[in-house]
Amino acid sequence: MKNISVFLSDFKHAKDVYKPLRLRMSNPSDKKTFDALIEDDNVKFVCDEIYGQLQELIKSQNPSIKIKPDEYPELINKHLAGKNIQEYGVWVYYPWNQRLVHLLDEDEFVEVRTNRNRYKITREEQNKLKQKKIGIVGLSVGQSIALTMAMERTCGELRLADFDTAELSNLNRLRTGTHNLGLNKTVIAAREIAEIDPFLNTVIFNEGLHAGNMDDFFIGGGKLDLFVEVCDGLDVKIESRFKARELQIPVVMDTNDRGMLDVERFDLEPERAILHGLAAGLDPHNIKGLSNEDKIPYILRMIGADTISTRLKASMLEVEQSINTWPQLASSVTLGGALTTDVCRRILLDQFHESGRYYVDLDELVKDEQQPEKIVFHSTNPYLAIERADMKKIIGKYFAHAHAPDDNLSAIDLDKIIDAAIAAPSAGNNQPWKWVFSRGVLFLFHDRYRSWSWGDYYQMGAHMALGAALENVHLQSASLSLKDHIELFPLNDVPELIAAIRFTKSNLPADTATIDIAEHLFTRHTNRKLGKRQKLEPGFYSQLQQVAGKFKNVNIFYTDDEKQLEELSEIIAECDKVRLLNEMGHEEFYHEIRWNREEAEKTRDGVELGSVDISQGEIAGFKVAGDWNAVKLLSEWDKGDAFKKLSTKAVKSASAIIVFSIPEFTHTQLINAGMAVQHAWIFANQQGISVHPMLSPAFFFNRLIHGKEQELPPHVAEKLHLLRARFLKIFHTDMAGGQKEVFMMKVAIADDMGVKSLRKDKTELFFKD
Repeated sequence: MKNISVFLSDFKHAKDVYKPLRLRMSNPSDKKTFDALIEDDNVKFVCDEIYGQLQELIKSQNPSIKIKPDEYPELINKHLAGKNIQEYGVWVYYPWNQRLVHLLDEDEFVEVRTNRNRYKITREEQNKLKQKKIGIVGLSVGQSIALTMAMERTCGELRLADFDTAELSNLNRLRTGTHNLGLNKTVIAAREIAEIDPFLNTVIFNEGLHAGNMDDFFIGGGKLDLFVEVCDGLDVKIESRFKARELQIPVVMDTNDRGMLDVERFDLEPERAILHGLAAGLDPHNIKGLSNEDKIPYILRMIGADTISTRLKASMLEVEQSINTWPQLASSVTLGGALTTDVCRRILLDQFHESGRYYVDLDELVKDEQQPEKIVFHSTNPYLAIERADMKKIIGKYFAHAHAPDDNLSAIDLDKIIDAAIAAPSAGNNQPWKWVFSRGVLFLFHDRYRSWSWGDYYQMGAHMALGAALENVHLQSASLSLKDHIELFPLNDVPELIAAIRFTKSNLPADTATIDIAEHLFTRHTNRKLGKRQKLEPGFYSQLQQVAGKFKNVNIFYTDDEKQLEELSEIIAECDKVRLLNEMGHEEFYHEIRWNREEAEKTRDGVELGSVDISQGEIAGFKVAGDWNAVKLLSEWDKGDAFKKLSTKAVKSASAIIVFSIPEFTHTQLINAGMAVQHAWIFANQQGISVHPMLSPAFFFNRLIHGKEQELPPHVAEKLHLLRARFLKIFHTDMAGGQKEVFMMKVAIADDMGVKSLRKDKTELFFKD
């Protein structure tokens, strides 16, 4: 008796015990164990409802007869055939909760417990399912699947794999009580299955699924008939599918988002690509060498980043910002349990044969037919692209009041000047210019259709880009021993005509310095490469101020103070966040992005992502954030700090932030500022200093102050006022006297990114009349 007591004591306290004891009183050994349980006070609760179960059994065997309550005793005694009811069936002891339950034995138990399945599942089908073995890996979602399968008795054996234990945060979707915290999820699920049906065979793998136990999981004790994969690990997702395909075992995956169910019929299609080809390039060998960052593009492809729910996208953008990991809801997990069980049953009964992805999206199926009216805070592009005929007409108007000069430009020199002109930088690389050479005059037109931007109030950025282009014309002309004579806005009533430029021969050949800076205008570029902050020599800033001083009414200020740079990083980051949380700002940002070189080659404008020092995880985040509806939720929740990361990192590596300002906010002065910025930028690059424009504060402060908060929601305007106050506090002495900040750029020492923004073909931007 003592040995049995010791055994039972160890048994009930083991944290990995999940199999109950089944005791039949006709077996002397079982009877002895039963008595020991009672005598040693190892039973805290006894449930003996065997009489009610016998009633149900007799009722299920006689469905066409309405049995009266007083008829059951005789029918039960007849069924017992002289056996003591206390010894009939089986007593089941659950050591983890010290409960002892009296049940019908297996065949009768299964018959009664599955009786209400008829005829959605026939008895023949139920018997067929009893022979099936199903493996499930991942028990946060898989527990709901396993329990639903157990309740429906979709199989006779369940193999459960998960290395993790239950934590309090799991209880939003894991069906268990707080008393099970710290227990392995496989044990929790197996125990609950045993309490539902002690005759179901359950095998657990507490170390999860890995190369060392893969064979045991899939073929130990008989090959699996179906595999359910609902784990988080990419390695296991790939390795287990290769194994399933090798063994021709069908795979079902539930994502608990939008009711998406994934089916791969490797039993019918043994050559089928893993995950429908979405994991192309991955196999059990090369996946081990991938970093977590390298895995992210594959994960997004596999889950279908474009098809996940709006709320999941928004939540993913908050991971490691305001939440630790992506969310899972009990309702979605429970729905997944139902969907997976239903599909698995039909696969096992040879009633469903397809591979594919399927959605039971309740947000789409059950929704308000009348959606609330959308509030629009923005306008649309009011301009049409400027056409050749339009420009010729304007040029005709110009020559109606101006004489045509001698043509001092050779075709070669003109070609070089246009090459320089279109190499200029522009916001988002939108290239807002058209050039026409007619009767000895080079005309610069503003293509307002290309440059129009909600963020660019008063076309500040466009006019600065046009100024940069004019500076390139000036520098290239000088290197060719030509003098350029720029007439700004020669027709007051035609704002599209920015400049008319005449050229005369210089009496002196270009000096070496002039030629050198002209050559550097083609190598000038934005460098977004991150590096370590390094102090620059004070002489650099003095020289830069001398460069800017050559341009009338343009001033530059800088700070390389550590604390001020930290404050500026927050100001710039917050402005970037404001942009991306604004519908128009968001649309324009994604309109500018070129995800790869192939995209960039097609349009030859925009900003190629390869020019940004950005991780695979950050690229993935930006792709997810391309859904405005998801970002709109972040705006409504006052979240979205992930949008601050890139600019914060950029400023952390800055040697200094330089600000350009002008005293009067006019198009003429903006053009002049653009010329100064371009020359300063080329000079910095000549010195081996990288330049990265940080434009969002200047653009937003422009709309805030000069645009009088136009099209800014009140709470955004309030936030921007606070940010500008912080900005002015840094440059309070420098910006005194009403200076208007129009351009900010980071200067730093950094390795070259090696990727330059492309320009449109010259034939699109220039013609001779």
